[in-house]
Amino acid sequence: MGSAQNLEKKKKAVDALADIFNCSGVYLFDYRGLKVSEMGALRSRIKALGANVRVVKNRLAIKYFEKGKQAVGRELFKGPLAMAYSDEKFVETAKVLVEFEKESKKIKIISGFIEKRLVSDRQVAEVAKLPGKEQLLAQLVYSIGMPLRRFGAALSSPMTHMLVLMKNLQDKKAKEGGQR
Repeated sequence: MGSAQNLEKKKKAVDALADIFNCSGVYLFDYRGLKVSEMGALRSRIKALGANVRVVKNRLAIKYFEKGKQAVGRELFKGPLAMAYSDEKFVETAKVLVEFEKESKKIKIISGFIEKRLVSDRQVAEVAKLPGKEQLLAQLVYSIGMPLRRFGAALSSPMTHMLVLMKNLQDKKAKEGGQR
């Protein structure tokens, strides 16, 4: 009876991995050498983004990929691995991981899954160089707003020039009228 419950528990854990691997960005990293306080610091930096960190049991991850008949598996999941994952802010999550890897030199990014596709550690570093969602939105607003501003200026420019010409003409007439 105990082994049936244990088996059911493991099946639920494998199914729970589906929620993680369905995220837009999942990054696998080796955390050997990290102290508990350092892992806590990394977790808090990632949680501040609305993302999560979870230590994964390799056997369960391998079972998940075998269940889905995917080619990923045993060669990827060796040694102690943790996952940082996010749906909305996967670029920012990659940035935090890459920065932490450079700062501490105690973690090693192994690979990741972006939009459910396996990527290398170099590709994770490239994703970290991309602008974040807020920055992209700001650039979009700027690129939409600037042409409208210029169009408005172009429309008001003839009117402004006409008013300046009329004022100059009025001043000229006033001078000529004052000299007579």
